[in-house]
Amino acid sequence: MPQYAHRKPSAERRAKYRCDGHWGDATLAEYWQMAVRMSPDKMAVTDRQGAAYTYAEMDRAASRIASALLDFGVKPGECVAFQLPGWSEFTQIYLACLKVGAIAVPLLPSYLETELTYILNKCEARVLFISTAFKKYDPPSMLRALRPQLPFVQQIIAVDKIQPGCEFSTLSQLLENYPPLETNVATHGDDIAAVLFTSGTEGSPKGVMLTHNNIIASERAYCATLNLSYLDTIMMPAPLAHATGFLHGVTAPFLIGARSVLLDIFTPQDCLALLVQEKCTCIMGATPFVYDLLCAVQKQQYDLSALRFFLCGGTTVPKHMMKDCLKAGFKVLSVYGATESAPHTLVKLDDPFSRVMNTDGTAAPGIEVKVVDRARKIVADGVIGEEASRGPNVFVGYLHEPELTALVLDDDGWYYSGDLCRKDADGYIKITGRKKDMIIRGGENISSRELEDILLQHPKVRDAGVVAMPDERLGERVCAYVVSKDNQHPLTFDDMTAFFRSKRVAKYKCPERLERVICLPRTASGKIKKFLLREDILFKLEAEKSSSPACGAQSQPQINRASSSLR
Repeated sequence: MPQYAHRKPSAERRAKYRCDGHWGDATLAEYWQMAVRMSPDKMAVTDRQGAAYTYAEMDRAASRIASALLDFGVKPGECVAFQLPGWSEFTQIYLACLKVGAIAVPLLPSYLETELTYILNKCEARVLFISTAFKKYDPPSMLRALRPQLPFVQQIIAVDKIQPGCEFSTLSQLLENYPPLETNVATHGDDIAAVLFTSGTEGSPKGVMLTHNNIIASERAYCATLNLSYLDTIMMPAPLAHATGFLHGVTAPFLIGARSVLLDIFTPQDCLALLVQEKCTCIMGATPFVYDLLCAVQKQQYDLSALRFFLCGGTTVPKHMMKDCLKAGFKVLSVYGATESAPHTLVKLDDPFSRVMNTDGTAAPGIEVKVVDRARKIVADGVIGEEASRGPNVFVGYLHEPELTALVLDDDGWYYSGDLCRKDADGYIKITGRKKDMIIRGGENISSRELEDILLQHPKVRDAGVVAMPDERLGERVCAYVVSKDNQHPLTFDDMTAFFRSKRVAKYKCPERLERVICLPRTASGKIKKFLLREDILFKLEAEKSSSPACGAQSQPQINRASSSLR
C-alpha cells in the first residue's frame, strides 16, 4: 500500500484545533451517515440530466459501489480516481470512497492524455471511473490507448449515464451486481480524505492533500459564515473536481443536511432554468459565470426570488458588475481562498455594501490571516504584501512533493499563498495580484491585478488579462490582453491610453501594448492562464525581430485571437 507522507501541524496546534472544536475523530463518512439518519427521505442530490436521489437512495447506491471497491482490493489510504462532470454519480463514487477509507481523487472532465497520465501515475490510483461519453470526448477510447502507460490502474469503470456501455465494466453493472456495504471501513479524522489537483495556471498540477478534519473544518466555517443550513438548496455550475465544486457543491450540502443541485454543462440559459426550477438559494462560481448569467437576466426575466446570493471567487469581480447584478435581482459576494486553504476570507451577508464592493472579506471562524513582506514579516495595515493563512482548514502537503510543500507551508502552520493583498484595521483584505504577476518596469513595481481592474471598468471591455513582456531597456513593460464586448467596435490602443489618463493612473503603469483576442485562456476554475499569455507575447516579439515570418510558427501558443495592435 502506498504511503502518502504529509506534514502534520505541531502537537500544540492540533490540540488547539481540537480544544476549539474545529477538529475531532469523526470522518466525512460519519457526517454523511448522520445526515442519512436525520433525513432519509429528503432530496439530497439533483442533476441536470434528471436524476434525483434522496439521502437514503444515495446512501444505498454509494454502499453498492463501496462493496465493489472492496472486491477490487482497494484498501484504506489507496487512491480512487474519477473523471466525471456534474452528475449525481460523482457524489455516489465520492461517498463510496469515504465508506471504504479510500482517498478520493476527482479529475476534471477536460483532462486529456497528458494530464491523465501524469495525475494517475502521481497518485497511483488503483481504480478509475470515467464516463462512456461527455460532450465531444470519447473517454473509453482514450483510456484504451493509455492503458499501457498506467501501471497502477487495475480497474476502469465506465459510468453509462448518457450512452450505453463499452468494453469496460459499467457503473450500472456494479449497482446491479453488488449488495450494499453493511459496515463502513474504520477511518480517522486525521486521515487523508481527498487529493485535489490544482488547475495548473503556472505548470503541472499539484496534488493538494486534505484530511477529513481539514475539509470538515473548512466547510463548517464556510457554512457558518454564510448562514447556510439544511433549508438551503445549493447549486454548483463549476467543475466538481475543482475545490469550489468538490468542497462547496458536493461536501458542504451533506455536512448540513442541505440539497445539492449539479450542472454538468454550463450555459446561462440552462443554469438559470435549473436554478428557477429547483428554487436554489445560493450558487457559486468564478466571474465568467456571473457575467454570463447577468447578460442572460438582462435580456429575459427570471424568477430569482429564492436566490440569496451568488458567491464568486477565483478572479476579480468588477464593481460595475456587482451593481448591475443587484439591479438584475441577485447579490454577489466575494470569497477568497485556494485549494490549499479553502476558503479563508468571505464577505458576510450583513456587511455594508462598501465592504461587498471593495474587499474580499475577512477571515472565517478559526482562521488567521496575515500580510507579510518578502522576509515574511508582518506589514502595517494598508501596505501591500503576501497573504498568508493558518487554521484547521490548511492542507497537509502536496502529494510526493515535500520540497514544494516546504516552500509554502512553514513549521508554524502558515500557508503562504503567493497572492498580494492589503488588509485594513478591521481585518478585511483586498487581493491586488499574484507575486508572479508583479511587473517590474525600470525598477517600479506594477500590479497586473490593479490594471485588470481598471480595464474591466471600460465600457468596451468584457474581459482582460495583463502580463509582463520583456524589454531590453526597462526589463519589463506592460502588455494588456483584452476581449471586447463588440468586435465591430473594439477597444483601440488610443481608447485604452485615454481611459487610463482619465483615471489619473501613473503614466508608467499604463499598458504599452494591446492584444485583442476573442477570449482569454482560462482554467476550469476561471483563472486566466497567464503563462500562455506570456508565451504568446514572447513568441510575437521574437517573430517581429526575425527576418523570417515563418520562424517559430509551429510553436505559437494557442491564443484565440481577433486582432492586435502595437504602439
